[in-house]
This record gives sequence, C-alpha cells and structure tokens, in this order.
Amino acid sequence: MDRDTTLRTLLVAGLVGTVIAALAVSSGRETEAVTAISVKGGNVSSVDLKSCATLEQADPIDSHCAALWEANRRRFFGKPTEGVAP
Repeated sequence: MDRDTTLRTLLVAGLVGTVIAALAVSSGRETEAVTAISVKGGNVSSVDLKSCATLEQADPIDSHCAALWEANRRRFFGKPTEGVAP
C-alpha cells in the first residue's frame, strides 16, 4: 500500500468511527421521573401486570404501571418490597 491509500483508509475508518459514536450517543435512553406509588405489601397480581403489558414503549409512562413493574422486579430479585415505595 502506498501512503495515499493508507491515509485514505485511516480517514474513512475515522469517519466511520465518528458516525458510530454519534449514533450511540444519540440513541441513549431518556430517563423520565416516575412518581413513587407504593404497592400494597408488594403484592402484584398477574392481571395488573398483563394490563400494564399492553402499554407501548412510546406511550407516556403510567405511574401506576411503573410502580407495579418495579414491585414485581423487586420481588423477582428477592429485594424487600414491603414498605418500599417503588
């Protein structure tokens, strides 16, 4: 490879890396504040979770459903749920 080809290859690789980095930064998830709602005793019924499962990712977060899912995650991972406001 001659010098011009090497420089062109490095330039293209740098541009591709810059585009990939820009896409990674721009696709970062926005975090939204979730209002804390306590779930009674950490009990989460599957009926409640199924009703919340129909929500689309693009829909605004329903604070009740967010609290139900948080309580369910805590129960699943064995963390205390009683008296904790998710």
